[in-house]
Amino acid sequence: MAKVKVEVLTLDAEQCAACQYMLEVCKEMPPEIQDMMEYKEFNIKTPAGVQKFVDMKGRVLPTICINGDLVFESIIPTYDELIEAIKSRA
Repeated sequence: MAKVKVEVLTLDAEQCAACQYMLEVCKEMPPEIQDMMEYKEFNIKTPAGVQKFVDMKGRVLPTICINGDLVFESIIPTYDELIEAIKSRA
């Protein structure tokens, strides 16, 4: 079974509180959700991050993309919201 691809588009999770929270919600998923997903941060301070933001047609930061869809744009999801979004795409 292919893993659900979660991409977190950030300004910089080390310096931006909202970006840090957005990334943390992904890191803190329960083990059974972690097993069905893979996540990665794309910081727009890097060339790869800028390219991902452009490719995804990002509009705001931070944003969580799931399987190529912009799902949580500048809204930090609750654990339950993110779990539901991942499960529905698994």
